[in-house]
Amino acid sequence: MKVSEITNELLASYLRLDFASMTTAEKTELTTLTGVAKSFIRGYTGISERTITGEEIAIGDGETKEYYTDYPVIPGTESVYIDGVEITETTDYLLDDATGRINLVEVLADSAELTGDYTTGLDAYEDFVIAVYVLCQDMYDNRSFYVDKNNINRVVDSILGMHSVNLL
Repeated sequence: MKVSEITNELLASYLRLDFASMTTAEKTELTTLTGVAKSFIRGYTGISERTITGEEIAIGDGETKEYYTDYPVIPGTESVYIDGVEITETTDYLLDDATGRINLVEVLADSAELTGDYTTGLDAYEDFVIAVYVLCQDMYDNRSFYVDKNNINRVVDSILGMHSVNLL
């Protein structure tokens, strides 16, 4: 599951609420909680959705088949090229979206250039779904529309800490 696939109905189920009997105002509150949680995650980690175009992934050495993109990849958004010619996933390479690892079927020829286009963002990190749910649970239980960074849930802090980029 991706962060963008979290719906009010799924969040209500996680919070053990009866979605069918909720008022419009209560459903709007769930939307607000989800938005606040996503904003907090972006601010804490420094990760925002962006499209990477023409990333030089590697120059072939005639021996290596495994390479990595600079960032995790949102599934289905990638295009991979060898010397400007697009290659096909499952036929020419396998991609691990979460790590950005590209395993070529055949060795990349000496001096051949491996490049890629892809999108990265919150959806590239499956464990952010847990963080969104837990943040929403905390805000719902505390009846607040903010996250207190000084009193953050340890699970959320651990998940976000693993993915924080240097924000200095």
